[in-house]
Amino acid sequence: MPLERSTLRRAVAGVRAWIVGSPRWLLLRRLAATSVPLTVAVALCLALNALLPTAFTLVFGGLIGALPEAVGQGPGSPAQERLTLWLGGLGLIFVGQQVVMGLTFTMAECLGRRVLGDHARRVMRATMRPAGLAHLERPASLDQIARALSIHWVGPHAAVTAMVQDASRRLQGFGSLLVVAYFEWWVAVLLLAALVHSTWRFGPIRRQLVTLRMGKAQGFRRAEYFLDLTLRPETAKEVRVFGLADWLVGRYERAWLGAMAELWTARSNLWTTVLLAGLPVVLAELLGLGVAGFAAVDGTLGVGELVVFAGGIRWATLISALGDADSRIEHGASGLRPTMELERGLASDPAINPPGTATADGLPAREIRFEGVAFGYPDRPARVFDRLDLVIPAGRSLAIVGDNGAGKTTLVKLLTGLYEPTAGRIAAAGVDLRRFSTAVWRERTSAGFQDFARFELVARESVGVGSLADLADASSVETALDRAEARDVVATLPAGLETQLGASFDGGAELSGGQWQKLALGRAMMRTAPLLLVLDEPTAALDAQTEHALFERYAGAARQVAGNGAITMLVSHRFSTVRMAELIVVVADGRVVETGSHADLISAGGLYAELYELQAHAYR
Repeated sequence: MPLERSTLRRAVAGVRAWIVGSPRWLLLRRLAATSVPLTVAVALCLALNALLPTAFTLVFGGLIGALPEAVGQGPGSPAQERLTLWLGGLGLIFVGQQVVMGLTFTMAECLGRRVLGDHARRVMRATMRPAGLAHLERPASLDQIARALSIHWVGPHAAVTAMVQDASRRLQGFGSLLVVAYFEWWVAVLLLAALVHSTWRFGPIRRQLVTLRMGKAQGFRRAEYFLDLTLRPETAKEVRVFGLADWLVGRYERAWLGAMAELWTARSNLWTTVLLAGLPVVLAELLGLGVAGFAAVDGTLGVGELVVFAGGIRWATLISALGDADSRIEHGASGLRPTMELERGLASDPAINPPGTATADGLPAREIRFEGVAFGYPDRPARVFDRLDLVIPAGRSLAIVGDNGAGKTTLVKLLTGLYEPTAGRIAAAGVDLRRFSTAVWRERTSAGFQDFARFELVARESVGVGSLADLADASSVETALDRAEARDVVATLPAGLETQLGASFDGGAELSGGQWQKLALGRAMMRTAPLLLVLDEPTAALDAQTEHALFERYAGAARQVAGNGAITMLVSHRFSTVRMAELIVVVADGRVVETGSHADLISAGGLYAELYELQAHAYR
């Protein structure tokens, strides 16, 4: 008995796991979470869709059965009046079918669009939830995101409409099966067994194809990358200058065909399975129609009953999985589970989502200290830093210099919480940065980057997003532009701050690289009193004189708020600007090799002096 109970429990658990893991169950959960009223309305319409075709078949059979008697009795007879009622009822049902069908698929389309929007929001939030960037530089994470988005395939919207279509079809099929059972129950049982068999055989086939496709996410991402290179304005110039059009198309085709080859092979090997799955349905249908025909010949069935019985047999096969709706559901819903896994994985990974709770009021106060910090990028064997030590005094301006690849930008990213050290710690006034929530720490910082974003928004928004609380305040935006020496950019725009930026949208104003960079600097200036202002090659597109004037202003601002412990950090390759910093840090071979003022470092005659002399000689 215990063995039987445990076997039963395993069987029940297996059935439950199959139901919960099915794409239809996942879709139903998303429908309910997206819009309960719309989901209920679609369900009610589906119920009507299931009843009306069966009613149509029954009424049509009654009409056919009443026709001979009405013709025999002639106009005005009771038989002809009954025929008129049958005809009127048939017309009402037909109109009802068209109306309900139109409502069903209109609402299904609306519901599908909502699910698609909700799915996109969930992927966006999941990928933006981690505090840092590590997950966006891991091929495995990028593959997971691609699976969630189901690139190159139908999405959740198509899956929702397909599921509604499939539900309508199958409910109609079950209604017709009941009609068949009324005439011959064993024919109905035989049809149902054949239909269940086809569904059972087709399910694993579709799941196999979806699993194969999901396993090729990186191949599809590579194909998408080559396609994207031909569409982005920033790469279009080099594509044309170097004549890369045919080469890129060839690379796209090889990547796409490489990802699809195994899928096509699997599909080509499925013909036997498809035939074996569909053949019992065809044979059961032919047998049922033969039974109906013989019954009509020997007088057991009248003409009207024959129409109803044969129609029921024909429409009962709608239950079958031979249509493409199941494939669209399977493929369209395939991104839902990876999205759930993405949400759970990124939310629970402490390496990319550190759970700090400390407050950062008044920090950094005395200093920010790097203590034995080591760091290496994901999936790269070499470390950028190995036991790096650095003290950044509060209330000072600091410049970071070093050869290309020395880790200057990486140091900035560690300081702003975009990456976590793999060893050692970064502390503000003795408090490990990992003890702060990243949001709290970043409220105390502002940054301008060399690889800045070109937000194609209204100009006021493109700058104002640097401080969302002041986004609608034009005066705050103008003040930030003044601090960034960027008012001249807005002066050239046709509608000033309310000008749409970027050529991607109608009426959008395109800007030069330097103008975009000035707006990015304005964005960094939106926080009027950050305790840490980081400028990572923020003026690479500007001339040396403008950069010099800007940093002079930033350094002066840092000195004015020194009592609050403010720090201005600059990464620049221009030594004419770097020399103004109160403290200069030279990075090489994963460590800090020199620190001091410009005069001190020149006198020391080390790496800084060598780099400075090389640049000065080039200018001379």
